[in-house]
Amino acid sequence: MHAFHMPWGLRMNAPMPTALLTAGSHNDPAISDGSKAVAILIGIAVLFVLYGVTALITGHWRLKDLLNGFDGFGSTSKVQWFLWLMVILFGYAAIWVLRAEQSDYSTLTDIPVNLLTVLGFSTGTAAAAKGITAGYVQTGKIAKTGVPANPTPATTGGIFQDDSGGPELAKIQMIGFTIIAIGIFLATVIHQIVAGDIKDSLPDIDSSLMVLMGISQGGYLGKKLVTFGTPVLYPPDPLSGPVGTAVTLNGSGLGAQKGNSQLMLNGAPIPTTDWSDAVIHFTVPTVDPATGVAWANLPKVVPLVASMTGQLSNAISFKVTA
Repeated sequence: MHAFHMPWGLRMNAPMPTALLTAGSHNDPAISDGSKAVAILIGIAVLFVLYGVTALITGHWRLKDLLNGFDGFGSTSKVQWFLWLMVILFGYAAIWVLRAEQSDYSTLTDIPVNLLTVLGFSTGTAAAAKGITAGYVQTGKIAKTGVPANPTPATTGGIFQDDSGGPELAKIQMIGFTIIAIGIFLATVIHQIVAGDIKDSLPDIDSSLMVLMGISQGGYLGKKLVTFGTPVLYPPDPLSGPVGTAVTLNGSGLGAQKGNSQLMLNGAPIPTTDWSDAVIHFTVPTVDPATGVAWANLPKVVPLVASMTGQLSNAISFKVTA
């Protein structure tokens, strides 16, 4: 019995097994719009679950408790750290869910270096800002006493303002570039999901934005390092009054004890009834400190300035009335 041999040409034209046709390729099935929406919603849900667990453990449900510094005002470094953490967590969770819906449960193994760097930037900036504050407290240059008893709108500082309530360019620059970079990153993540791109990586951040953010965060820390400890005065309570009026003057960095510090009204020192790092009490004197004679031409607006170990605070106004 002769063995049967298939002609060579016929063997070449024979269909290959299906397994060989698909080996080495990645033909994903069409991803429905519903799957994409589910991925985005779960990504958002992860953030809410994390916030809820954090609030339950710490007992603080207000977002501002997470973003405020020790003085009770918004912390710029904490805000930019929080924003980056949220968008990166959202992007990772949403893209992973999109892959899981296609039966790929592996982790995202390709995390761009720039993305890791920016998270390190934000973490390092927040840690450095905290370290600067702690250093000044430990050396006695400032005494953090917490939130003022009666903060006014001008004392709320915030992520765009300095301690006196004025706009702070270093903070504005850092938050501005952070918002731009986060907006671009978030838009790219959403586009990747909508396009059905289930590659195992998060979007990268442009190197030019990395440089801009690095410079702005360096400027923020440098400004904080140079100006921290400078005495700051907030608007007095009351804003005006006649001779003998008891005035409360909130501030920061005034020194735990008066020592050689002085409070100057209309350019000359006046006595104080109480002095702490965050508040000064005084009584409107019977004479104009600048002239040593009775007040004239009332009502009269005069400046208040605190001097602490040679450092002058910002000037605020008080109106002496008849």
